[in-house]
Amino acid sequence: MPILQTMLRSRLGVLLLALLLLTGCDGNDGAPGPAGPPGPPGGMTPVTIGTATAVTATIDGVTIASPPVMRFTLTDGGGRPVIGLPAGSISFAIARLVPGTDGNASYWQSYINAIEAANGIGPGTGDRVHAVTESGSAGQLVDNGDGTYVYTYATDVTAVAGIPWQPELTHRAGFEIRGFVAIGNPTYDWQPSTGATTNLFTREIVSDATCNRCHEKLALHGGARFQNRYCMTCHNPGSADAQSGNTVDMTVMTHRIHRGAGLPSVVDGGEYAIWGFRDIKHDYSGVVYPQDIRNCRNCHDENDPATPDAANWFRVPTIEACGSCHDDVDFETGMNHADGITAGNGECTLCHAPGMTFGVAESHVIAAQEFAQAFKFNILDIVNTAPGGFPAVTVSVTDPTRGDLAYNVQSDPVFSGAARLAVDVAWTNLEISNTGSGSGSATGAPAQPLRLNVLTGGVANGDGTFTVTSTTAIPGNVTGSGTAAMEGRARVAGLSVPVTGVSRSFAITDGLAVDRRQIVALSRCNDCHQSLSLHGANRTDNIELCVTCHNSDATDIAARVRGGADSSNAPDGKDEETIEFKTMVHAIHAGTARENGFTVYGFSGEPLAYGAVVYPGRLANCEGCHRPGTYYPVGAFALAMTTDTGTDLDDPLDDINITPNAASCWGCHDRAAAVAHMEANGGAFDVMQTAAGTLLSGSRGTVIETCDVCHGPGRSADVKVLHGIE
Repeated sequence: MPILQTMLRSRLGVLLLALLLLTGCDGNDGAPGPAGPPGPPGGMTPVTIGTATAVTATIDGVTIASPPVMRFTLTDGGGRPVIGLPAGSISFAIARLVPGTDGNASYWQSYINAIEAANGIGPGTGDRVHAVTESGSAGQLVDNGDGTYVYTYATDVTAVAGIPWQPELTHRAGFEIRGFVAIGNPTYDWQPSTGATTNLFTREIVSDATCNRCHEKLALHGGARFQNRYCMTCHNPGSADAQSGNTVDMTVMTHRIHRGAGLPSVVDGGEYAIWGFRDIKHDYSGVVYPQDIRNCRNCHDENDPATPDAANWFRVPTIEACGSCHDDVDFETGMNHADGITAGNGECTLCHAPGMTFGVAESHVIAAQEFAQAFKFNILDIVNTAPGGFPAVTVSVTDPTRGDLAYNVQSDPVFSGAARLAVDVAWTNLEISNTGSGSGSATGAPAQPLRLNVLTGGVANGDGTFTVTSTTAIPGNVTGSGTAAMEGRARVAGLSVPVTGVSRSFAITDGLAVDRRQIVALSRCNDCHQSLSLHGANRTDNIELCVTCHNSDATDIAARVRGGADSSNAPDGKDEETIEFKTMVHAIHAGTARENGFTVYGFSGEPLAYGAVVYPGRLANCEGCHRPGTYYPVGAFALAMTTDTGTDLDDPLDDINITPNAASCWGCHDRAAAVAHMEANGGAFDVMQTAAGTLLSGSRGTVIETCDVCHGPGRSADVKVLHGIE
């Protein structure tokens, strides 16, 4: 009985306690506590890094007690945790940002460095400090099994010789991963003394987007380093290449690479090279920057919110930055420096500050481009364009900076002397060939448009406009629509001023004018070229203007004749070469990727060899230049591309040609195997094209290209898929 009573009392006590817990706390529950750290996605099965087809890397935080400790996360394209990262496949960087003082620029300084020995491979004579990354196997990498990782650095940044520990400075940590799908380089900026990650000075000079306008996706060092912010952790002033003796500081190295062949030291017979991984030489002496090197804002855009410090290029002039392009200046001796000896960067703004006559921005003005803002070409009307008609084109040139005030182009000094103003009349817009223009017999240049000189042949209309009329008629058998294009240059202060060309379609037999198909986007050309101005600043920033001349039947035979060149003495062993736009542009940009060089003769009869051109982006990405979907095989309307103009320069029917699609692809793919593939699928390199469009091969009879069967949209070898176009 006592045992039973004891058990009952015990159970009663438990019940009373439970009742008190449920009902006794009837006060306020209090405010909610802070949110805990995010956990891995619920219910998502982790994937191993070797099977992931996409990986996103983020750094969650870095703390420093002695060696830094980084927390980071890897997820795949579906947000699933990525596990199994080997320690030897990841490398870490860490640097601090040293503020600029006494005229010196701020700079990143790596904590992880090694001594690189000069080994006699290059001209370098002394050992150099070289910033490096730290392998994950050097420290301690912990895989938590849920996509999160913790890495403890082997380098104790609080005790690096020669680099004082200053936790109040901005610090940056980052990493790279190799051996798997391409993974970006996350970085983490913070102030160790407070842990702050916002409102920090981070020296944002150039953005990835700016670099990738030309480079598409800048991937270096074996394709594992992509982001400029990460690059800066190693490429800082204290780091150099022992084999060349050259600094690899980002400021100096990038400037010198881009100026390349234009560096004064290279022009004088020197070279600019860096010895990279395994002492492989990278010679940049042949680099030709595809626009005016003075356009600093192409990379340093102070109006870009992503680069708040971009204005340093003109606000903080330094010996290092300026001397990188102007490498013939010796600031210690004063050689080639108008102000003589410069004691240090603190003196630079005495002459080169913003607003001064020799300010950096003021000294880099591209005068001809500035003058060009005061000129605008206008095609106002074009009449008499029916077959057999003598086209008359009304034009004007106005000044946008003065309310579009019209110039009197026949009396204003800016259109005298070496100035030029012409209208080109071309046909047909379905596929321009200018057949019947008579240019071959008149000038020796086949398939050129009618060219009307406004300055000498225009009639003033009394209102600032001029009408120029062709003395050659549009041939009676021409149908469809055509293009009128206005080209030329003004002359200001002794400079040829490139004025943006304009074009306008006109009807020949069409009820309404039909424009030529749009294939490439000028804006994409100018991502690299800034302003596409050629032929003595006469033809500027207008693709339709270019193709009036650079059509399927056009070659450089006239220029070769002017230069006394033919197959017996030309470097390519040819009497003529195509200047058709698509093939020529492909071949120029392919440059070193082609098996055979590509040479065309310029206006003055000089050979222009493009075999050394290195395209700065990914050559297979057609959309680097093309509008989406305009790179697929063309249809039966297309003209074959002339390689031999025959005996009559004005008659395309006696030309020897390459079939249309083969001509386009051959621009890049000129190797024997590629040519054989084209020929096996209807392409030919020895065809004549009849007036009806039939392609007659001298060796195989009638041929029909079947490229679209495999290479068309959605087909087994879709061009877009084969070229990896995203």
